[in-house]
Formats: sequence, structure tokens, C-alpha cells
Amino acid sequence: MRRRTAVLSALTGLAYAAASATKVTAAEEGSAENPELEKVKALLKAHDDAFKAHDLEGVLKTFAKKSAVMGTGPGEIWHGPEELKDAYTHFFETFDKGSQELEHQYQFGGVTGETAWFMTSGNVTGKSKGEAVAFPLNVSITAGKEGGEWKIFSLHFSTFASNDAK
Repeated sequence: MRRRTAVLSALTGLAYAAASATKVTAAEEGSAENPELEKVKALLKAHDDAFKAHDLEGVLKTFAKKSAVMGTGPGEIWHGPEELKDAYTHFFETFDKGSQELEHQYQFGGVTGETAWFMTSGNVTGKSKGEAVAFPLNVSITAGKEGGEWKIFSLHFSTFASNDAK
């Protein structure tokens, strides 16, 4: 798989890594989950649902006005509404609508004040142009309050690229 294909395919699982979590622990081991974390998980689910449906407007509504997405390699960074719009338009082209699944192997998150974070690692499966794809994926997200609502400020994803990456 070419590096660009691997990176763009990685984003297909992005929403699943962020939103499909069934249990996220609080930042401090043994402490009760912060009720605000449930709101952050709902934000991530909204991103997930819009991403899976190729709903560009829905995806963009989950991001803060000043936000960024970072991929695996150099130059794989998109910030601000116009760059995110362009990036997601292309990301949607790299996978078949509604075909992705994520197996979570590790996940952790927490909320402190008006800042939240979430990390997950797992495997994504799905289809791209009718062909099966599978790859490992790591995702980290930082969220914060903007206008009293939780929004994604930064999202980072990474995956292995094959040896024949170009």
C-alpha cells in the first residue's frame, strides 16, 4: 500500500477510534468518571456518525473554529475550517460509506476543567472501492469548550505505512 493510501485509509477509522469507545477511564486511576466525559464521548460519536455518513457539515460542526488534524507523516496537517473541509472531502473518497469497524485494544481519557483528552489504539477493517482493507490505528484527541459546548481542538492519527511507501 502506498504511503498516501495508508494515511488516507487511516482516517477512515478515525471516527471509530474516537467515538466507538465503550469504556474510558478517568485521568486518575480509581477515580470516578467525570460527567463531562460523557459529553465529550457524545461529541466524538457525533463526529463518528457524520464521518461514517460522509456528512461534511456534520463533521465540521464537531470541530472548534481554530482546530487541526494531524496525520502520520511530514506535511500531514490540516488546520482551520477550509483546510478541514478540503481534507475530509478527500478522506471520504478513500473508503466505502459505512463500511468501517474498529476493534479497540486500548483506550484512555479524562477531563480536567474545560479540557478533555482521549487516546485509543486498535485495528480498523472496512472497504475501499469494494476491496477489504485492514490496518492498525492510534488516535489522540483534545477537546475543549467553545461557546459552552465541547468541540474538537486537535485530532491526531497514526498508522504504520508499508515498506513500499512512496
